[in-house]
Amino acid sequence: MAKALRIAALVVAVAAAIPSGGTSLLGAGLVSAGVATTVSVATAGLIASAVGLASGLVSTLTAKSPAIEGGQTEWQSDPNGASPIVFGDTLVAPSITYRKTSGSKNKYQFLCGVISACGPIEAIDATRIDEVTTTFAGYNAVGSLHDRVYQRTQLGACPEPSALIPTGPWGAIPGWSAASKLSGYAAAMTVYVFDGKGKNTFTQVPTTQYRVRGVKCYDPRYDSTYPGGSGPQRWNDPTTWAYSANGWIQALTFALGWHQGPNAIRVGGVGMPLTSIDVPAFVEAANIADANGWLSGGRTKSTDSKWDVMKSLCQAGGGEPVRLGASLSCIINTPRVSIGTISRGDLIGNASVTTTQTRRDRVNGIIPTYRSEDHGFEQVPAGVVRNPAYLAQDGGIERTREKTYPMVQCYAGDSPDQVAQLAGYDIANAREAGPAVFPLKLRWLGYRAGDCLTIEDTPEFGYLAGKDVIVLRRQFDPDTASVVLTLREETRSKHPWALSLMGVAAPTTTGNPVFETEAPAEGSWSASTHIEYLEGTPTGTIELEGSVDDDSATQVLIEYRETGTTNWIQAALLPASTTSYELMGLSVARTYDVAISYFNELRLIFTGLDFDYTAPVPTATGVTADASSNPPIITWQMPSIAGWTTARVFRNTTDNPGAAVAVSDPVTGGLFADMTFEDDPLPAGTYWWWVRIFNGATLVSTSIAATGTVA
Repeated sequence: MAKALRIAALVVAVAAAIPSGGTSLLGAGLVSAGVATTVSVATAGLIASAVGLASGLVSTLTAKSPAIEGGQTEWQSDPNGASPIVFGDTLVAPSITYRKTSGSKNKYQFLCGVISACGPIEAIDATRIDEVTTTFAGYNAVGSLHDRVYQRTQLGACPEPSALIPTGPWGAIPGWSAASKLSGYAAAMTVYVFDGKGKNTFTQVPTTQYRVRGVKCYDPRYDSTYPGGSGPQRWNDPTTWAYSANGWIQALTFALGWHQGPNAIRVGGVGMPLTSIDVPAFVEAANIADANGWLSGGRTKSTDSKWDVMKSLCQAGGGEPVRLGASLSCIINTPRVSIGTISRGDLIGNASVTTTQTRRDRVNGIIPTYRSEDHGFEQVPAGVVRNPAYLAQDGGIERTREKTYPMVQCYAGDSPDQVAQLAGYDIANAREAGPAVFPLKLRWLGYRAGDCLTIEDTPEFGYLAGKDVIVLRRQFDPDTASVVLTLREETRSKHPWALSLMGVAAPTTTGNPVFETEAPAEGSWSASTHIEYLEGTPTGTIELEGSVDDDSATQVLIEYRETGTTNWIQAALLPASTTSYELMGLSVARTYDVAISYFNELRLIFTGLDFDYTAPVPTATGVTADASSNPPIITWQMPSIAGWTTARVFRNTTDNPGAAVAVSDPVTGGLFADMTFEDDPLPAGTYWWWVRIFNGATLVSTSIAATGTVA
């Protein structure tokens, strides 16, 4: 035990300097001796625990969406209610904390509403009264609401310099004084004038909403004291923080919490110390979200589960938070490079591997719900996101699930691409193998959640042999100095598919345009097919090229179906400026129809598109023989497609592969792997070598011969 702890201390000390989130540098052989090879009771418990916990990590589909309240555009009246916290650029209704009347026949009605706690927020950009943007000159409304609505707002400085008191034709506001400052809260005091003798008097309190840019956040990238950062922000000084619409920066700040007053009282968030947060992982995720154009916006409440708030903010950024021991880290969906290989010699005891998710969870489509400015910032469902390749694997049976993305928004005129891409990742992750729980030697302690590893291509690893995996969880057993990693399969081809998705907006209920467009003319568009190989697997792509030939068209609708079926599947809704589109991830064994229309029933249809596909034979290529030295050196490249397991070198003294004899043992390697074999010392003469590819015991192919003369 003492020796194990000494080794652990060494690895922890090294791991402390290792960046996380896919950038671990801990290599093989750091600790190569003194590691126990048996599984302790504690390790067995860790494995059982990891199997149970990992099922919630492997796919965000298997758990409920973050339970964040969705009714942010409807005002609520509860002086003792929860405090709202507004993130990003969004539309909210206030939480009413004060309501009084004064004047003859209660002519003046005063409502004070909290817009957001954790101030000061960035800005209150607009006031909407009965869904109409209203401006104010001083405190009095401009336009039709002049002398009928008065308002004063504040951003929530702490302390506020003065009370929230608008001036107007009333006396003192009942129960409101110069001490009524609401420091730390973005708020509005609104006065509605009810004049029974007037022509345009209110019959009820109008709906009032605010377009705001919410809380300020700590972004380490703008902190000169953080490695790689540059700027004035400091994690322990909220006055240096700035507005951010990045979900990962919002999540990092929520974990730190907002503190106000001379005693730095926490008023929102978790309140974790910075040392308990894996800041590099959040910074990496923030950079990726910025590159993908993923934003986060919406409102939470102080009564919401803090873990659900963290999940909703990270979800908008394309990932999820994870517990890394006693610290908080995160994982983001992004292409990664493998930084280590788990071999059979690394295992301590038996591993637990789940090779597939349940049939119910292996969906091939999601209907994502997002918040839409075109719908008054209400949550609405986008068009279904579906993977044609997964649909084909499921025999054409649609397995669809609805999923809410509470902090994902789509602004007016935009398409909901972000929510479609996040849904695409959720679909793909639900079909990955896992969880796989491996008890490993101590050198694996330095790898963290989000790191990409490769499983050694040996039969002992079964389905995962030769595949990449992502670390979801890491646990440590000090009794045997063993590390338990929880892993999930990582298929590289999911990333280009998910990131290329374009969302289909929910239809609006008013102001729908009347389309008087014709079907696209023959020759205005063309369709062609080609085959691409993703990790050795052939997938079909249909490429459409052309241009809109109707001046009245505003959109281009792309649909497809399998030849012989009747129902069209919507692939994309594109602007009229579109000149090309690729429909990717199709089965090369099927035939498709593709239709182009200008958002009506008049379609230009291309029927019976196939891929003229003949399955290629996996063959070794680039075989060369260097006989300038003795023994000769044979080099080649492994096949570029799947369908094989091993390669073997054969030799003959004549150009006759049928009579050649094996001179190497079976060797394994990945697709495109460069291989080298050193033959035995040979007598002088001319020789021929071939590389044969096998699938198990079955011969698949024989390469072109390489020849050389030994002097």
